[in-house]
Amino acid sequence: MNTPDQWRRWLGRFTREPKDRLAHAFEAVDAFEALSAGPDEQMLQTLVKAASSPHKLVFETGCHLLFRLAATQENCQQAIDRMASSRDATARFHAIAYLNATLPEPLRFSVIDRALSDRSSRVRAKAVEKVEAFGLRQFLARLEAMIGSESRREVLRSLALHVPLLREGFLLEPAPDRSGFNLTVRGPNSIKSEFIPLQRFSKSDVTRAVERLKKGERLVD
Repeated sequence: MNTPDQWRRWLGRFTREPKDRLAHAFEAVDAFEALSAGPDEQMLQTLVKAASSPHKLVFETGCHLLFRLAATQENCQQAIDRMASSRDATARFHAIAYLNATLPEPLRFSVIDRALSDRSSRVRAKAVEKVEAFGLRQFLARLEAMIGSESRREVLRSLALHVPLLREGFLLEPAPDRSGFNLTVRGPNSIKSEFIPLQRFSKSDVTRAVERLKKGERLVD
């Protein structure tokens, strides 16, 4: 969806959504349309409020539109930076969860830096994921230190996956039945896992498999 009218038509399908939530989502679209024409602090606050909502339809609309504007508008970048320091854990989570490569690296760095120390384990876990997704190896030593200090299972799971992907470029784990290995790599659009049976397992096999998965190719057609 590229235009406000496309968003409005999409929102119009949610006829069973509570009227107040749907109204807030439509208000976010109106704010996006106004901000596309130029800075407007009141409209920006409306969009940030939607992006910070706990309700899925509202925050998906608000976050997608706010972060889209933030690719080029400094006032929206500043709003995301403020969300990352909000007292509201939902707002802080959305600030890190919707972070993307269209945003300036200093903003991404700033949001991730705070999120890694956030009091919410959900925010910390997502921050670990974003460090790896953006390939920010300058955070690697900090993530490795977190492995020894972190107590929450959700964050430890995120570290167990994303630290090897950042450090080595892949994660290799024995299959539960010991019949081979599960290889996990970040591809062009997402993280992919493939099974390598024991009879095809060697260092050169792993190297070739990693390169294929990074390109988005499957190991077995």
